[in-house]
Formats: sequence, C-alpha cells, structure tokens
Amino acid sequence: METWTLIISAAALVISLYTYFAHDRKLKQQERLINSYQLKQLQEEEQANKKADIRAEISQNTKGPRTLRIWNNGRAVARNIRVEGLDVEGLIVMNDEIFPYEIMNPQDDAELKLYLTIGCPPKLTLKLIWDDESGQNNVTTKVITL
Repeated sequence: METWTLIISAAALVISLYTYFAHDRKLKQQERLINSYQLKQLQEEEQANKKADIRAEISQNTKGPRTLRIWNNGRAVARNIRVEGLDVEGLIVMNDEIFPYEIMNPQDDAELKLYLTIGCPPKLTLKLIWDDESGQNNVTTKVITL
C-alpha cells in the first residue's frame, strides 16, 4: 500500500511540474510576442516623430481670388518647403515669393492667393517638396480642382 501511495505522489509531482513548465513556456512566448509588438510600436512612433507631412488645399471663393493653403500636418518641423506646378497658363499667383518656405512647425500654414484667368486649366497638379529629420527632398503630389 505504501508503494502505491509513493507512486501516486510521485506521479502527481511529475504532472504538476510538467504543467508548471508547459504553462511557464507559453507565458514566456506570449511575453516575447508582446515585447516585440511594443518595441515595433515605439520604433514606428519614433519614426513618425521625425516626419513632417506637407499638405495643400484650395478654398473655393465665389468671387475674387482662390486661397491655396499649405500646412504641415506631421509631427516634425519641415524645412525648405518648395511648391512646383504653379507656373501654368491662366493662373496668377500672388505673394509666391514666400517659397521656398524656410521653416514650418507642425500645424503651421502658409497661404497663397490665386487669380484665375481665361485659359486656366480646371485642375492643378502640385508637387510639394520638403526636408525633415527623416530625410531630404520628401515629395508628395496633390491634384487640386480649381
């Protein structure tokens, strides 16, 4: 009888140890996955903090000039902002001497007045170029309906 008690106790101990180590291994695997996910998120956030995002839109006034608004929608400071594509026939751009724009902080903007004349195309393709902490000569292209 004592032998059976000893065998049952040993079996219970072996099963308990196996369950503990199997469960511990699964927990450590999950912890590694969570840590790698968090590390990836931190790296992506760090990259996003180095990027500026220059955008453009045009306001449709019923009369008079249209206003082209260019702003930094990113998290980093944009430098040396250039706008290409404003030199089309039938479009008169006022105060375009502000470009290249030296520094644009996040959420800052600049505005240009646009006058449309006969022969102006219905759409304008703008190429926005800027430098930021993530790199030089970042480019985005925007098609704007006039």
